[in-house]
Order: sequence, then structure tokens, then C-alpha cells
Amino acid sequence: MSIKILTLQQKNSIANYKRMGITISILDNGKVEVCQNELINNYILNQEQLKERGKEIFPDAELLPVTHVPEIEKIDAEWIRNKMKEFGIELTDISKQLAIDKKLIALMLNGSEQLNNSLKAALYFYFMTYELNRDFRAAGTDMKKTR
Repeated sequence: MSIKILTLQQKNSIANYKRMGITISILDNGKVEVCQNELINNYILNQEQLKERGKEIFPDAELLPVTHVPEIEKIDAEWIRNKMKEFGIELTDISKQLAIDKKLIALMLNGSEQLNNSLKAALYFYFMTYELNRDFRAAGTDMKKTR
């Protein structure tokens, strides 16, 4: 299927998804790429969910979903310390909840040991969980106030 001209509805849908951190692009080969570049409210979509969004706009197109990938190169000892401070998390918490030796975490935080990409990803999602919990609880508190 070749997509040459977009309808106003398609253009509006693409613009709306862009505001939600999802870009939809028509590639030179006629395929449609549906990419989650940014997490809004930390809501992660899987490949099937991205395809569903693409099918809403281009029902007959071949879709290429691109799931969100954390920017793990930004995760370093300082980032971890900042997150620990933000959420009141101690080394013991991380050690117990992620089953990582407390001494190893301390070595990583002081720069003696390198953080590997798997651990960076685990820490990214670990702290995201705390962020979601905080935001969810805050939203619940706001709803109680309006009742």
C-alpha cells in the first residue's frame, strides 16, 4: 500500500499521538513506523499496542512498531543517588528489592565498579515504579479532596 496524501483526520490523529509521545511516520518504502519516543505518565506500550494505534490511522498499512527504550546512557551513580534521595530509598532497599549485593551497589555508587546496561535498565524501571506509586497516590489524594 502506498500512502501519498494524508486526510485531515489522519494528520490530526498523528498530531495527537505526537503529543502523547508517539510518532507515526510513513517511510520511503510505504511502511508506517509507530514509535514510542517518550513516556507520558510512564505508560509503556508494547509492540501490539503500538500496532493497534497505527491501524486506527492506517488500517491497511504494514506497520513497524518501535517500543520505548530507556536512555540508559544517562544513568550513572549521580542519577541513582538523586533518585534515592527523591524517593527516600536506602542502599538496603535496593539490595533487598533487586537482589543485588549491597557492597556491589556501594562500589557502583562510588565509581569503583561499572554499571552494566542490564543493571541500568533494572534501576530505571525500579525507580519508575516508585515514581508511578508516588503519582498514583497523589492522584488518589486529590480525588478524595474533591469528594
